[in-house]
Amino acid sequence: MKKLMGWLFGLVTVRVTGAQPEDFLNLCARENLLLWRMVRLDPFTLEVQVTGRQYPWLCRLAERTQCQVREQRRRGLPFFLKRFRRRYALLAGLVLFVFLALAGSRVILTIDVTGNQTITNEEIISQLRLCGVSVGTWGPSVPIRAVENKLMLAMDQLSFCSVNLYGTRAEVIVREVDPAPDLREEEVPTNVVSAATGIITQIEAWKGDAQFKEGDTVCQGEVLISGQVLLDPPPLVETDLGTMLVHAEGRVFARTWRTMTAQISLTAQGKEYTGETITRRCLSVMGQRMKFYQNSSVPYEKYDIITHLRSWTPVEGKTLPILWETTTYREYTLTERQLDPGQAEQLLRDALEESLLASLDQGKVLQKDFTVSREGDVLSVTLLAQCDEQIGRLREMDTTEKVVGPRHPDKGEYPQDETNTKEQSP
Repeated sequence: MKKLMGWLFGLVTVRVTGAQPEDFLNLCARENLLLWRMVRLDPFTLEVQVTGRQYPWLCRLAERTQCQVREQRRRGLPFFLKRFRRRYALLAGLVLFVFLALAGSRVILTIDVTGNQTITNEEIISQLRLCGVSVGTWGPSVPIRAVENKLMLAMDQLSFCSVNLYGTRAEVIVREVDPAPDLREEEVPTNVVSAATGIITQIEAWKGDAQFKEGDTVCQGEVLISGQVLLDPPPLVETDLGTMLVHAEGRVFARTWRTMTAQISLTAQGKEYTGETITRRCLSVMGQRMKFYQNSSVPYEKYDIITHLRSWTPVEGKTLPILWETTTYREYTLTERQLDPGQAEQLLRDALEESLLASLDQGKVLQKDFTVSREGDVLSVTLLAQCDEQIGRLREMDTTEKVVGPRHPDKGEYPQDETNTKEQSP
């Protein structure tokens, strides 16, 4: 603390030489002159330190005791600033630097978002900018509670939001809304219908009556599990209890065959660069771009844009809002090029396999074959695949339609035929 005070006041180190240096020290004590440091170098020489304001006073006291004063060095803030008394530009720059250092400590330079899982940081920061908080905002002027309320009203995905300011850093803590459970409409009568033609390998009827059994062949659109359930009477009772409509559920796996075709032209247009380029640079400070070029138009008809961004990261993981942007424009022309048939065929094969896997629902590919044909510059690849997949799909029941297919495959009974027989009998 003493060193800091000495630097603020400015200290002068002098050597006092005389026949009786003790008389000089006694006179300083009577006059209450504060000596910051005193070292006796020899019987006739003292080295002392005083503040810059008391240095003339020390010289007068030394003259009264017939001692000689020789200045050794000066250090401290007053003497440092005294160097700029005629350098007005440097003095103004120093004052501006101090002002910016004090004011900049309250300006938001970085925004950290924590607690988000599905919402990206960019979405939250973008919405926060609309609420009045962004890089370059004066921190003390931010109404924190109003910003939190606006952010909560603007983003329905949030259940909690907190904005905290720590100097130049703004911390946004969020909590996302828990997703609502997927409620099944079990009151709505449904059927499980076939999404593709195939041979059933497994059928699981969780609710409803299975209309087919393993090994049966079904066509697309047929009812696999019916939501129209025939009520069985109690033992020894022959009364017909009728039917009941339920929300049918279940899984039906079947062996299916898929045919998919993709085509590509072996003649395509490619880029050929001419070698002509234009490079433009700009500096972005807290979102304000300073361009170092005048003409912003590009004289090329076709060109690529390559942008390189370099940021200032004084601390690892913390990036300041200062970006050096370099944009390069490369001119090119379009020329006709021939594609390699092998590479084109492999490209189509990969695309067909990816599309096939995306179309399967809880299934797997058992076997696949490719056929390749070419007509002129058009290459065609056809995929023939045998799959084992889940083909059951829920469809809301039309309460006026009748159940198609056997209700009890093992017994071979057809409720529809029985109903028609009863209607025809007198």
